[in-house]
Amino acid sequence: MTANEDFEEKKLLGSGGYAFAKLTEQEELRANLGVPQIFLANIGRLSENRFSKYYCNKCGNEHSGSPLISYENPNEELGEGVILIEKGEYKCKVCNSVIALYRKFNK
Repeated sequence: MTANEDFEEKKLLGSGGYAFAKLTEQEELRANLGVPQIFLANIGRLSENRFSKYYCNKCGNEHSGSPLISYENPNEELGEGVILIEKGEYKCKVCNSVIALYRKFNK
């Protein structure tokens, strides 16, 4: 990302809630599955400073800032040349419930 890229705040859906984060146009295109919603799992890992707030379905509350972001780099070969490069999750900082999971594979 370059300093002159434009960011726009978007609502990103997850299986356990949603988050509002600033995205570039490229990230928004990558997260779009052809439906009106944008999914957090399709973005992958965003830095915490890109989030303004998130909502946890388990707590039933909206929280300011970023959810907790945890990830690992297993570099696990899954077969036929597909490698799991990174797997991670966004969790509620209050109740530790998963907001969204993501996986990043080699191209």
